[in-house]
Amino acid sequence: MRARPRRLDERGLIRSRLSEEHGTLGCDVRAPVVMAYPSPYRVGMSSLGFQTLYRILNAEGPGAHRAFLPDEWEPATLAWPPPKQQVLSYESVTPIRDYPIVAMSVAYELEVSGIIRLLEGAGIPLLAKDRTERDPIVVMGGPVTTTNPSLLLPFCDVLISGEAEGSLPLAVHTILDTPGRARAIEAAGALPHSCVGEIEEGRFEALPDMGRADQERLPAFSAITTPEAELSNMFLVEPERGCSRRCTFCVMRGASTGGMRILPLEAPLSVVPDHAKKVGLVGAAVTDLPHLEELVARIVESGRGVGISSLRADRLTPGFLDNLARGGYRTITVASDGISERMRDVLDRKISERDLLRAAELVGSRGFHRLKLYQMMGAPTEREEDADELVRFALELSKLTRLTMTFSTFVAKRNTPLDGQPFVGIKTAEARLKRIKAGLKGKVEIRPQPPKWAWVEYVLSQRGPEVGYRAIEAVHNGGNFGAWKRAFATLPEQHGRALVFGDEARRASRTGFAADPTSASPLVTLRGATPREEP
Repeated sequence: MRARPRRLDERGLIRSRLSEEHGTLGCDVRAPVVMAYPSPYRVGMSSLGFQTLYRILNAEGPGAHRAFLPDEWEPATLAWPPPKQQVLSYESVTPIRDYPIVAMSVAYELEVSGIIRLLEGAGIPLLAKDRTERDPIVVMGGPVTTTNPSLLLPFCDVLISGEAEGSLPLAVHTILDTPGRARAIEAAGALPHSCVGEIEEGRFEALPDMGRADQERLPAFSAITTPEAELSNMFLVEPERGCSRRCTFCVMRGASTGGMRILPLEAPLSVVPDHAKKVGLVGAAVTDLPHLEELVARIVESGRGVGISSLRADRLTPGFLDNLARGGYRTITVASDGISERMRDVLDRKISERDLLRAAELVGSRGFHRLKLYQMMGAPTEREEDADELVRFALELSKLTRLTMTFSTFVAKRNTPLDGQPFVGIKTAEARLKRIKAGLKGKVEIRPQPPKWAWVEYVLSQRGPEVGYRAIEAVHNGGNFGAWKRAFATLPEQHGRALVFGDEARRASRTGFAADPTSASPLVTLRGATPREEP
């Protein structure tokens, strides 16, 4: 990606980016919807969900434009609020506050900072209850609705939960067809998989059950390729949806999302445009696709590069790896998650030492540059001896291939069996990372994510709408860790809380780590946890 000056004229930057895009839609059409992504352009343009909904709204009407969090508003620590500026759509270079509808896809809890900066910085009243007839109707949804949609309620006029390929177009048409802002919000909020946000102080409706896209809308695929996306010049397509596995920490587990929907081999191939030089296969469990090797071979044989969003160590074969190498792969990335064999069993990960050893042998023998191994530390019941086992095993793997390990810290998510489990503690996580790093003695590259930000994500994941207000306080005070810690210090301790979901909601189990939350109930009781740095 070409380096750009930190600050360009906004219109000039938009023109430059548009000139490098392939597949842009809606530039010559007035659109009532702007899809505003709460992270910068390079991130939003790598979101398959964002691109899919943009494509659908332009293909089926009434049309949609795009806007993104300005690059200079991205840093976690940032003096705020700055002077207001015009946040402009890309297709018509129009301020987003001038559109009737602003639709926002939110990927995960920490993007709440982007929501605050994008809306407030663009001159749109941040809280739904403060908006008037002159303001756009703000519709929010996205992957975060599978875990903690309540975080969005203070900021949105309408919330859409789950897969939105059918729900968002219906909501948009309902809003446009209903006269009066208040009536339009109520009508859209009454639709399936939708509810009204906190448009009046203290008004919180029952959270909707998650939508599920009709089969004929699959596969999801992107509209635009661009060199400035995180996934540079890559055309994204989803060859399957969902996951049949039951990993206890994962929001995409089969019990939560209804299992895996497998699409025929030709379905993703048929939507790849001629201009695409690289094809990214995106999904929760792509390597569980029965015909994945043939699909990758077909893509590579067409002269294109290939990328896959996730690889399982137990699904790698010599022929598959050879095709990945032909498709441009130099590093093979797999996930271990649990840091020991015992922890992988606790998490129901279904990956063994034998699987990981075989993966390392294949990666080393096929000439790849390195093996990257994702690890998740701090899961319930983890002990120091688990860290010691990881050190021993990592040194063994490093003899077979060059090894990099990335570490995240476990964050309990709603809608999983581990919902409500305590955070391991920042100091505990930092000490464990230090212990692992010392044991590896520089023989394995370590890339840890700071545990302090995992704690912030934990609090945002485990609390209700009130935490959105604390996020405003944290962002206004500079967005550094200290600001978040001070903001959360005012949260009342809760030993229990209840959120009302739709009829298809699932009851979160409290009986054990491996219990399965599959019993349908309109009431989901979520155990609260006091947000402390050291639980």
